[in-house]
Amino acid sequence: MSDMTTIKVPKAVRDRLLEVATSNGMTLGQALDHLLSTVGARPKPTVGGYRSQRPLSAEGIDRELGQGFGA
Repeated sequence: MSDMTTIKVPKAVRDRLLEVATSNGMTLGQALDHLLSTVGARPKPTVGGYRSQRPLSAEGIDRELGQGFGA
């Protein structure tokens, strides 16, 4: 037997999920599994190439930008 758990979601979300499940002949668990496998994990965005070694103030950010990115 598989492990089971309870999740708490707003009633509107539960109702939408139940609607998806019943329209596709699935249980709530099957609908959740299907939806999650469809969406999949989203990769972390990799914009730019700059990483600070420490938190920067607004002035520090201006200084870094003024120097260019690795230039």
